Amino acid sequence: MRKSVLAAGLAASLLPSAAVVAQPAPPPRYDDRYGDRYDRYDSRTLDADIDAAQRRFDAAQARFDRERDIYERERQAYEDARARYEAERERLAARAYDGPTWRGADGQVYCKRSDGTTGTIIGGVAGALLGRAIDGGRRSAVGTILGGGAGALAGRAIEKNGNAECR
Repeated sequence: MRKSVLAAGLAASLLPSAAVVAQPAPPPRYDDRYGDRYDRYDSRTLDADIDAAQRRFDAAQARFDRERDIYERERQAYEDARARYEAERERLAARAYDGPTWRGADGQVYCKRSDGTTGTIIGGVAGALLGRAIDGGRRSAVGTILGGGAGALAGRAIEKNGNAECR
């Protein structure tokens, strides 16, 4: 019986320690995991790590600078092209026809502008008078006819070119 009491006492004393062994260990604290991380390294290793990090940073900075320069060149090229486009638009808008128009049977829009008749008549009369004055009365018919023809052509050209382009 003594052995059984002794066995029961031994079992009772080992039971709490078995329960402790069965419990999971608490997670390590932050300090335990990372607190002495750099204590393992000597100063040469730390200097090498810092130098490597500096080289990586310098390389990244150089890449960034190159990309920024490319971006700036492309942005400037875009702005220049946009300025040329706007200038061309303004130039064309200044020449655009804004007079009356009509739509043909084919659906196309046509400009209603002068055919040059008025310019031909006024230029012919002015040219005939100028030709007669220059001729001096010697051959009044020749000076009048030549002046009238030249004036008519000039008046027609002036009236036709005075109109803006029709689009």
